Amino acid sequence: MVEFLAQSDYLREVQRTFGSSGHLNVMELLTQALSLAIPLAVVYLLWRFRLLLLYGVGRVLSRMLWSARHRAVENYLVSRGVLIEVWLFEDGEPRRKVCDARVNSVQGGRMVLQVLNAQPTIARLKNARVVCYTKPFAYSGKRINAFVTLVSHAAKKGIVLKELSILTPIRYQFIIRRKHSRQKVAREGAVRVKAWAGRKINTFWMVRPDLQTVNNPARYDDRTRLSVENISAGGLRMFVINPKGDLPPLDKGSQLVLRVSIWNPKTRKYSFFTALGTIRSRFSARGGAVGLGIQFTSEGEKKGTRYAWHTVHGEIKTLAKFLASIEG
Repeated sequence: MVEFLAQSDYLREVQRTFGSSGHLNVMELLTQALSLAIPLAVVYLLWRFRLLLLYGVGRVLSRMLWSARHRAVENYLVSRGVLIEVWLFEDGEPRRKVCDARVNSVQGGRMVLQVLNAQPTIARLKNARVVCYTKPFAYSGKRINAFVTLVSHAAKKGIVLKELSILTPIRYQFIIRRKHSRQKVAREGAVRVKAWAGRKINTFWMVRPDLQTVNNPARYDDRTRLSVENISAGGLRMFVINPKGDLPPLDKGSQLVLRVSIWNPKTRKYSFFTALGTIRSRFSARGGAVGLGIQFTSEGEKKGTRYAWHTVHGEIKTLAKFLASIEG
């Protein structure tokens, strides 16, 4: 007992030294802790959701000023069934395609989308910033082809996107869509391409190409061949001249294995790479040719007697550096 009283007196003296009344005031300590914790929590939440808050404020102001214009554009998107491309938007640039979609309805400040051609993704989409591209159209004398917004709802089954809703944007605008500048192929043979059907991805190097460019087109008369119009780090545009016979699938969404060789005027040699390309557009060209817009989706790396394929996010980086070097 004597020892306990001595300890109690000692603690009381310590409390008095630091200005305490000698009694432990739990409510006072709790109030002091909350007065520090609550502002910190508020600051954290404001910082954590700053983009959503700023976006919400901007959207309220835009709706007050341009509500009729926005409703007209949204009605157009819904009634015409306009196809849009949804891309993750990071650091001011489109980074990765999420899906193609159509706007089913606009309600409560949200666009409910019908998801088409979804790209497998493990990215967290809720509240993610996205850019949506459409085919350019005009409204009140202004061209529109894109808008930037946030994802309000996303549902996935594994890595497959099933449902997607986005917030109505602050404004609809015209954005130059192409991230990569296309380099026009000035002369035949500067870019050579051999193409195989995508189903031959594991055997293409053992068989003849289904389509290819030629060194001297004049000698080919009406035989089928390829001709490249332009190339960028993200894809190329080429034509199937005199299409006939047993051709690989050339519909939109089909894939081709591509062996691409590019002439380097500085070294006077060809540099080549292997890629898996997806046909994004198909159109009729002069003389009955078939035009193809192809996006590089994977890059092939030879390992022994086989190839390993690495997914491409927007561009083939080595190709981008190469094209920049020969352009400069």
